[in-house]
Amino acid sequence: MMSKTDKYAFVTGSSDGLGRALAICLAKAGYHLIIHYKESEEEALTVVKEIEALDRKAFALKGDLTDPHQVNKLFQKVEQLDISLEVFVQNVGNYLKKNILDLSFEEWTEIVNSNLNATFYCNKRAADIMMQKGYGRIVNIGFASLGSLAAKPMITPYYIAKTGVLILTKSLGAELADKGITVNMISPGVLETSISKPVHEIPMGRLARLEEMERALLFLVDSKSEYITGVNLDIAGGWRL
Repeated sequence: MMSKTDKYAFVTGSSDGLGRALAICLAKAGYHLIIHYKESEEEALTVVKEIEALDRKAFALKGDLTDPHQVNKLFQKVEQLDISLEVFVQNVGNYLKKNILDLSFEEWTEIVNSNLNATFYCNKRAADIMMQKGYGRIVNIGFASLGSLAAKPMITPYYIAKTGVLILTKSLGAELADKGITVNMISPGVLETSISKPVHEIPMGRLARLEEMERALLFLVDSKSEYITGVNLDIAGGWRL
């Protein structure tokens, strides 16, 4: 049985990697979890079991977040559960390292859709639910050094999309500030789980640990952080300052 007295967090792309780590972190902090996946059902159900072992409720929902119709259906399922959704973390966003001149139209569209459009669809629907209660914490996952107007020929669509997420985060933060909802962003540099690991480029000389992302998340979702909105925290060890 679920109850509106139970506080829930919804983390997208939480069947593995950073999303999984953030979901388990929130479970340890006292939240019940909505685990989201697109194709990795077995991995998502494993995360559900891990969270249940922490004496928290959890269940998995499937959906392609680049499709606004699927996003609507996904959040309708959340509404039907009649729970108290207090935290939403937008972690989904595909990465592609490829020279801009070699990109296909399809690759460009896929990267922009999975990072920027999916974030808008999900943030809007999460805010719709949270406004009914007058409380909520939305946290989007970005990328270190966002906001600088610089050439990024190897990650152009990704960087453009994530910079768009930064503007979206600030805009929603301003719009929802008087509604009890904060909207912030955490931008990792090179994580210990990253595909590319240019440690030599990082001033602190090491990769970012998942637990450092977790601490930033817990700070932003805390009820006492109500005066912090529209901000972006770089968790990057001085990378690309």
